[in-house]
Amino acid sequence: MKKILSLVLALAMLLTVFALPAMAEDDATPADWKRAADLADDAAPGNNDDRAFEKFDHVVEVHIGRQIDPVDTTLAEGEDAENNQYTRYLLENYNIKVVVDWTAGNAGDFQQKVSTCIGTNTLPDAVVLPNRNYLVQAARYGELGDMWDAFNNYASKQVKEIVETTKGRAFTNCTVDGTFYAIPNITVDTDGVYIYFIRQDWLDKLNLEVPKTVDELGAAAKAFMEAGLSPDYAIAGIDNGGRTYSNFLNSSNNGYGFDALYQAFGATPGYFLRDEAGELYWGTTTDAMKTALTKLHEWYAAGLINPEVGTTTNGDNANNVKNGTCGIFMGPWWSLGYGNGDSFRNDPNANWQAYPLYNDAGEWNIHMKDIGTTYTVVSSKASEEVKKAVVIMNSVLVRDESIFDTSVAIDWYPLRNTEAAADECEYEYEALRSVLSGKTTVEQYQQGGDLFNSLYKNTANDVATLKDVISPEYNIDNRLNVTDMDVMTNNGQFNRFYALLIGDRPYATVTPNNKIYSELYYLTDGMDMYWTQLSDLEDQAILQFITGARSLDTWDQFCADWHAQGGDEILQLAKDFLGK
Repeated sequence: MKKILSLVLALAMLLTVFALPAMAEDDATPADWKRAADLADDAAPGNNDDRAFEKFDHVVEVHIGRQIDPVDTTLAEGEDAENNQYTRYLLENYNIKVVVDWTAGNAGDFQQKVSTCIGTNTLPDAVVLPNRNYLVQAARYGELGDMWDAFNNYASKQVKEIVETTKGRAFTNCTVDGTFYAIPNITVDTDGVYIYFIRQDWLDKLNLEVPKTVDELGAAAKAFMEAGLSPDYAIAGIDNGGRTYSNFLNSSNNGYGFDALYQAFGATPGYFLRDEAGELYWGTTTDAMKTALTKLHEWYAAGLINPEVGTTTNGDNANNVKNGTCGIFMGPWWSLGYGNGDSFRNDPNANWQAYPLYNDAGEWNIHMKDIGTTYTVVSSKASEEVKKAVVIMNSVLVRDESIFDTSVAIDWYPLRNTEAAADECEYEYEALRSVLSGKTTVEQYQQGGDLFNSLYKNTANDVATLKDVISPEYNIDNRLNVTDMDVMTNNGQFNRFYALLIGDRPYATVTPNNKIYSELYYLTDGMDMYWTQLSDLEDQAILQFITGARSLDTWDQFCADWHAQGGDEILQLAKDFLGK
């Protein structure tokens, strides 16, 4: 009965989702917002900002719920979600004690737990909600605290500078029915840029060129398997609860999906798009999407993709990537380095590289993300000092993330909800290479130096630690390889540099031919009546098309079902909302 109640509550939560209409940019910033530029009494970001980094005179407990990586191995023996370097840092420096009320091991379980908590009014003091739907529902159930005063009064100057780069969109996203309920997630643009990652050392061993197109990537995967390098499968896919592409509601950080392939076929599933005549249409129900799925099914039937795609649990795809038995996967920049750190611990010569996937005409298409997709909220039952503590925790993360020993995965930081300038990764890519080439010095990026910029919060530490990771023999004119780096001396920075200098290299150095934006990135009023059913229909059908459980001969019927079961209504609601 508990399981049934949980499912009913989850369904109820999703069936009553609404969204706030967009505000005009001129109206987006509230009149009482304390702008970063006007905070004359505050120290520069990164210094001792008393307003944002005040230590409580007594211990303040913050009860949280959180998702954990079931295959993470970075915690020291005896440590856990409540006791690790990050929780101890908060307790020792700010008197903030983190108490973990519950955990979930994968995205699907976490969403289910959040749904249940909302349905039963049992949210912990604070939690990072996975998308805006949950924010709106919890707010309209009266379960969230108004965060405006706490955020306005205690967010650091640095955080406010980042928020202000969104030109009001962060305020809009975090506001429901006129009340500001959440600390926003603001992520770098490249979080939504999907590329593919491949074992370059295997390509070299087999004398293969770097794949540029989908067919060339498939040929490389086949070669990896025939050579025994990938004995089970060569291309990783989603685990249970995942989605093979990012959609308008979750437009970034879709690890192990096939977004890069869809884009190479000119498909942008899950987005509201316009045709040449300006007519709105749904990105999934297109001929280009059918063609892309036909290719994925061919790969699946040939054994190139994990035969248990969409059903594996406990990070199986990640395990095969990390243990060196799978040589290709897709995702955003951080997936390389941050996302597969154990690959290098298991094999320091595992030379993963990142590349765009082009269409047959040599064009690189990418879809673009929303500013951020997750929301840190505080329960309406929590005290004002808990609200303040949560805001301080966020400011500490923004300021100090670069100085932590990130050999312990930064995801262990409680309520981690990143905030960054949109072009931070590309800025860092250029800064790091500039120092490596000798064009600029480490000192120029430190506070007081002529290149110091507090908006790019990690740069000072990153340029200072380059020498710990990158070999002094590395020639800037050559491609950076794992053999040019020290995997273990400063492992946290190694992971970061691998992600920045290799994972983000495609977006930092190659200009996409087409950047595609969704016309909407959230549900509008009325869509809730149809979205859950349509989303389930789509997720199930797409996975079945890939595996062959459903024939692509029924593609037209799937499209007709999508339109008949609420798709036409959703498109009309979107047109009405957009005014055209």
